[in-house]
Amino acid sequence: MEITVLHCHTILLSLAFLGITIGCSGTNRQLHDFGVSAHNPELKQSRSFYPNEDNTLSQQSLPENYARRVKKFSYKEVQSIALGWADRFFGFKFSSIVNCYKSLLPTTGSSSEEQVEAEGLKLDHHKMFFIFGDSLFDAGNNIYLDGKYSPAAYYPFGFTYFTNATGRLCDGRIVPDFIAQFANLPPIPPSLQPGATISYGVNFASAGATVLDSYPGQSLKYLNLRKQLSQFKEVTRKLNATLGSSRTREVLSKAVYLFSIGGDDYGDYYSNLAEEGRSPTWSEQQQQVNAVISNLTRALTEIYEQGARKIAFQNVGPMGCVPQFQINYPNLSWSCAPELLSMPILHNKELYGALTDFAERLEGFKFSVFDYFSSLLDRIDHPSDYGFESGSTPCYVSNDNGYKGLGSDKSGNTKLCEYPAAYLFFDVYGHTTQHANQQLAKLIWDGDPSITRPYNMKELFEENNPYVKLPKNK
Repeated sequence: MEITVLHCHTILLSLAFLGITIGCSGTNRQLHDFGVSAHNPELKQSRSFYPNEDNTLSQQSLPENYARRVKKFSYKEVQSIALGWADRFFGFKFSSIVNCYKSLLPTTGSSSEEQVEAEGLKLDHHKMFFIFGDSLFDAGNNIYLDGKYSPAAYYPFGFTYFTNATGRLCDGRIVPDFIAQFANLPPIPPSLQPGATISYGVNFASAGATVLDSYPGQSLKYLNLRKQLSQFKEVTRKLNATLGSSRTREVLSKAVYLFSIGGDDYGDYYSNLAEEGRSPTWSEQQQQVNAVISNLTRALTEIYEQGARKIAFQNVGPMGCVPQFQINYPNLSWSCAPELLSMPILHNKELYGALTDFAERLEGFKFSVFDYFSSLLDRIDHPSDYGFESGSTPCYVSNDNGYKGLGSDKSGNTKLCEYPAAYLFFDVYGHTTQHANQQLAKLIWDGDPSITRPYNMKELFEENNPYVKLPKNK
């Protein structure tokens, strides 16, 4: 027995150092400003990032339907798996040593379009994909902001697919990961990831992000919409320096932009009033929605002025029905918080109206809105129709209160459901499982007009609208 354990430990150590060796070897030519490997491994390995799936969602719902497939791993995946096991074996973030070592490797810069295209990054061959939002779309930004205090940096987040935590508040992949797959793009990196490529897009989303700037007691360790917009403008400046302003505006006009933000504006607002012992009046709800929509439309105007033409939204979901509010407010008797249904409903109505107005007034503007509210609520009410055993109980549980949510036990002493794919929610805060995310992403991608309208994202990606010249920036 002792020999077997020692042998297993030896294998794990070997894998860890193999990952380090492979991961650190790299190439000797790198576009430092873009963080793009000279041989473009993200593009070459984009399909190996995704397992061989037939997109038959029912096959992932329950344990007896699980399909065991042999997967070919790219060198980056080998490194990720090895370091994930090393983190668990050594009991600390072993990967931080690797990152430190890799930061010492030399890189070279480039600023010409010819050199970018010489590396196989011809932007005529693909459309860029930019993501803005909150925890539903955060691909890891908050682990760079919050460090060891970010729960998404720890097991069990990410264990279903990545084998180690990536900063996604999910057991595996999130909606933008699947959208990128459907669009034949590599996974879009978080904006704060050191050395990440921006040649295919950037994910600015940050857990806790709001449209409005701040609320009492709100953590400052996140990127609100204003900060995300500022980062996008910085990316635009980098593209301008490399491609020139005219080419950059052409590229940005063909890119697709996906948003999921606003939910935390209403959740935080409701929670703050609940601490005062009251609920918002209908007039107060209207004021809050108007403030959020007003700020959101100003941000969209700025993005349009930078060149954006194709905007997609996942609207605000039925926040009052996620486990968090049912647990925190026992007076609800396990029903939904009505104010956290009425504010999202009003928000979604006003959002669609604002986007329709944009399309009528602004040349070349096209939009898509996915009815996340109805789609999620239907899965909460009728989970078995979509292959889930539970539509209200999260997978991530503990023995003390029945739920284990964010910020709780970070030591790994947690109890999980055996099959996350059988659950709609992964944690108490309404973050959906990978299985649910794949279903939702499919609806965003090519859902019919009853659920995603007036365009779906597939149509936006396939749209080759003519380049619209923009007025000079003031």
